[in-house]
Order: sequence, then C-alpha cells, then structure tokens
Amino acid sequence: MQTLHPDASSFFYSLDDIYYFGGQNAHNQIAIYPHQPRNAEDIPLEPGDVIGVAGNHWDGFSKGINRRLGQTGLYPSYKVKEKIETVKYPIYPEADKLIMSQRKK
Repeated sequence: MQTLHPDASSFFYSLDDIYYFGGQNAHNQIAIYPHQPRNAEDIPLEPGDVIGVAGNHWDGFSKGINRRLGQTGLYPSYKVKEKIETVKYPIYPEADKLIMSQRKK
C-alpha cells in the first residue's frame, strides 16, 4: 500500500514525450494561425513559420523554436500543424519487368 503519497497522480510523467520528441529526425510543425506573445515565455507565430518542437507541456502549449526568428519559447499547440516530409524512393525498372514477366506465366 502506498503511504508516502496516497494520491501520486501529480507525480506521473509520460515517457512518450521524451521518446516522441527526442527522435533522430527534427520534429517540425508549421504555424497555421498567428500568435502574439502574451508573456515573456511565449514566442510569436505567423502563418507559414516553421517551428522546431522541443517538447509538449500537455497543458495546451508546446515548447519550440521559431526557425524564422530564432526565438525559443512556448506557443499554443492548436495554432500549428505537423510538417510532413516525404521522401521519393527510386523507381526500379527491373522490378517492373520482373513483375510483368511473372504475370505472363
């Protein structure tokens, strides 16, 4: 039985945040709404700004760097969207030929 902290829920920390935001590739988001800082911890956003995510505070705000301005701070998480980066894979004509030859059999 837990006696030191009967309600230890306030001591819970998700490991998902560290795993998700600490990956090998940069985690970037794009601002979709403007944001004017309301205090010294906030950073300004303009639509189209690329934000490098440092972490989620799980209170509606995330921490990151506005790559256009070079400023680090908090911003409302709902004012950004994920920047999805895709990679073009090479086309292998030989594979297409192999598939076509197998279909003829």
